[in-house]
Amino acid sequence: MAEVSDAEDPDTVTAQHFIECELCCKTVSLHCTICKSDLCGQCVGIHINSMATQEHNIVSIRRRAFTPQLPSCSIHESEKCDLFCSKCNVPICVTCITLQHKTHPATKLEFQCDFKKKQIEDECKHLENDLCKNIMESIAHLQKNIKEVRKIYDKAQNAVFKKGTEWHKQVDKIVQEFSQQVTYMRNRDIALLEKRIEEIKGLLKALNVHREQVNKLTTTMKLKDVLDYELRDLKCMQFYRPYLSMPSYDLSEKQMKFMSMAFGSLRSNIPQNLKVFSFDIENLRNIYSRVVLCQSIETHLDTICSLAPPIESTVWVNGEDKTINLIDSGKVIKRIEAKSGTRPINLAITRKGFLVYAVYDHHQSNVCIVTKNKTDQVITFNYWKPVGICCTRNDEFLVSMESKDETQIKIARFSGDFKIIQEIQYDENHQPLYASGKYYVFVEENKNMDICASDPNKNQVVVTDKDGLLRWRYNGNLEKGKFKSFSPSFIAADSHSNLLVMDTDNDCVHLLDMNGIFITFITHPKIQGIGAMSMDTNDKLWIANYKGGQINVFKYLQ
Repeated sequence: MAEVSDAEDPDTVTAQHFIECELCCKTVSLHCTICKSDLCGQCVGIHINSMATQEHNIVSIRRRAFTPQLPSCSIHESEKCDLFCSKCNVPICVTCITLQHKTHPATKLEFQCDFKKKQIEDECKHLENDLCKNIMESIAHLQKNIKEVRKIYDKAQNAVFKKGTEWHKQVDKIVQEFSQQVTYMRNRDIALLEKRIEEIKGLLKALNVHREQVNKLTTTMKLKDVLDYELRDLKCMQFYRPYLSMPSYDLSEKQMKFMSMAFGSLRSNIPQNLKVFSFDIENLRNIYSRVVLCQSIETHLDTICSLAPPIESTVWVNGEDKTINLIDSGKVIKRIEAKSGTRPINLAITRKGFLVYAVYDHHQSNVCIVTKNKTDQVITFNYWKPVGICCTRNDEFLVSMESKDETQIKIARFSGDFKIIQEIQYDENHQPLYASGKYYVFVEENKNMDICASDPNKNQVVVTDKDGLLRWRYNGNLEKGKFKSFSPSFIAADSHSNLLVMDTDNDCVHLLDMNGIFITFITHPKIQGIGAMSMDTNDKLWIANYKGGQINVFKYLQ
């Protein structure tokens, strides 16, 4: 069958491009809105006769996009709802109006939907013309204020440097004068002390000469010289060591504080809890973050520890044992056993739909891929153990791994033929990007090819670009005060490049944009005791409770 480009109108038929009949190879001209089948004129009868017990509605192929698709009745499954019960506010079929809703007022479903579309249109106009316009004006106003604030702070910075230069001149002058005074006083005091020393040295010299002369009298034979010597009372003459009070100086810290006060002051008049809106911003978040429970799936498994990205209604799950189960609408349709190691750590799906999982034990660590009924060990680790895995848009693999001595964490990229082509471990300052510890570090590739890791050992999300350069970190938005702790676990990305991070401490999911800006918390009574999380291709969030085996599917950002 010829392929239809997403960018083209499927109802436009050209010589190079046509839609084939589902029963033959001719060009289609008709469409069954009930069966969603494209048919040519000759095959319409065959189509109706082959499913004679089913209702059919044949329209022109060019009108298929304009034909309303009626929902099936939740009570009478073979019937389509073309009525709307105004009392119960639900769509009903012709059988319902004769039974459960017999006395209730009813209108045509198309009329009700037209009325609801008008309300939706009015809401869209309000969003576009009022709310979004006001937000854009607020952004423009804040950007203008930023320019003014930058000018004021630049002016203040220049004034600081100018005054600093003046103070430097004054300080240099004071320092020079103070230094000259120190030199003068030092030279004066030292000269005084040296003069006193010289005086004392002279006295000592004279005394030594006198002592020598007197000492000669003790041995002289000239008795008259001895009798003529006049004795002196030397005991009453005492010479004391001079006590000096040492010079002192005071460069007190108090003086420095007074200098800081005298220099000037700086004050910001912008409140740190600045409010842009006249209402609580959480009310604004609620406009686009309505969390709706779409489905609850009972798997009847004891525990669920990991969810692979779902494919339509099927999803691979595993618990605390080595068994991996393929679930479809709550029923186990396939089971496989992990080839080695303990229970599978993380589940992922390749672009071709093959299951990939990681296992490790004390002897060997592997990444395995399941193709149809065959399981192959495609990557083997000797000194590292894999703790998280995801498949990239380029059919490559990102594996978060921990060294066996539990001291290092890194993320490695493997090519489609399972050869290592990149390792991410350190930032630009050669500091570890991720912390080792008792918790697993999970990894996910965002749609903009960023490499996103949840690090519960550091209680943060770490995001690098595709080359491994750190872009940003997220620490749980704790400053908002809603939660006192943050424990990131499983991580996923949607089609808008938003990042969803499971918070096991608070039974919620943090929704971030691609630049790490917090959008909202995703909370719901069914989100509790979280065991695993994943995202399907329709941007529906799948969250499994750890105990009991229940999987809940949510819509968000509506």
